[in-house]
Amino acid sequence: MRMRMRMTTCVWGLAACLVAAVVFGPGCAPSMAQDVSKAPEDYNIRKDECIFEDRKEFLLDQAKGNDDFSTLVKALESVPDLIPIFENKKDKLTILAPTNEAFATFFKDFNSSAEEFLKDKNLVKLVLSYHVIPSVVPYSDMEMALKPLFMSQVGVTTSVPGDDLSLTRVKPAGKDEYVIRSAGYASAAYLSPDSVWACNGVINPINYVLVPRQATITKPSLRIANGGSGGNPKDGDDEKKDKEG
Repeated sequence: MRMRMRMTTCVWGLAACLVAAVVFGPGCAPSMAQDVSKAPEDYNIRKDECIFEDRKEFLLDQAKGNDDFSTLVKALESVPDLIPIFENKKDKLTILAPTNEAFATFFKDFNSSAEEFLKDKNLVKLVLSYHVIPSVVPYSDMEMALKPLFMSQVGVTTSVPGDDLSLTRVKPAGKDEYVIRSAGYASAAYLSPDSVWACNGVINPINYVLVPRQATITKPSLRIANGGSGGNPKDGDDEKKDKEG
């Protein structure tokens, strides 16, 4: 029953779930693993309570405490009106958090830098909002939703109206294990399975920066023909072969 309720909350009741990913190196693991099975069925969504009693830090505090999210934190702090969103106990969120390496790869792809990116506050706010899911969706719930053969893809809504993401379970080239890949309008990324919990939500590290459609309209140079370095267009071929076989 627990699984069914959580699936309903995350996949159907939330057109606002899920997201992206790419292959990670060490450094993204949470400081302490959390037993998700002990979480409330509804993750205390819309309640003035932490998800786990022993996790009192807010999402922003957790990000600040992880050196691998320092670029993300700088981006968040550059848009002050976004800060309160991540420090509200009642509104639970999921952050698809690009690591420092993810940002570095993204900037390299566009011959840019963190300094250049942070100068455009409207772009920063739009891109960051695209990485925020207005609900609680840890990696384990994503995997649960996608593992059945009939759920090969899940469409999810982000905090950018009209700019959705698609979630798929793929086997990257040269890898033996399946991972979750999130594809946006102009880029894609793989998720790390190491969800980082906070009082008011969860952080899912990703290895590339997701670009919403609106950003490519205001900044056409952000259009990526092949899905960007974070997503390989051929990913998923192995899974298709498995199903056909």
